[in-house]
Amino acid sequence: MRARLAGLTRGRCVMALLVLAGIMWLIASRQWVHVDAAASAVPGVAGTGGERGEGNPLATACAAIAAVGALLLAMLGRVGRWAVSAIVALAGLGCAAAAVQGLAAPAGTPTAWPWAALAVGALTAAGGAAAGIASGAWQRSNRYDRPAEQGPVREDPADDPTTAWDALTRGEDPS
Repeated sequence: MRARLAGLTRGRCVMALLVLAGIMWLIASRQWVHVDAAASAVPGVAGTGGERGEGNPLATACAAIAAVGALLLAMLGRVGRWAVSAIVALAGLGCAAAAVQGLAAPAGTPTAWPWAALAVGALTAAGGAAAGIASGAWQRSNRYDRPAEQGPVREDPADDPTTAWDALTRGEDPS
């Protein structure tokens, strides 16, 4: 399985999870249940009309967790990437659970958005798991590391600001 995920680089994984988190956020902000006001009206109480809910707060929170987790994958070491991948996968499962709850709404007719949330939640969970598996092969960035064979860094006395000021005081040009 790890050989199949060898082409899943850090950048591709982060971008895919960010796109999935954005889609999850968009789906979470839509109306998931349509309530018929006449059917749910209590006798003697005026109905408020048509639509209930502007979205699903659990799915919105899961989308935010997935987005932050995707960004953290780009910055952390191996153990941190595994932990964050598990959290992103759990966020995807949380969105899928919210979708199942939206489909089983007792008072109203579910729209198509819970089905879309179920699919995106499952894809995000799979993406988080794939990131955890593939992250073992990602190389650590050593762009800013000093090569070991250089030894300790010796400071040049000319780089010391105190020396430069003393030279100016004596009338010398420190440059």
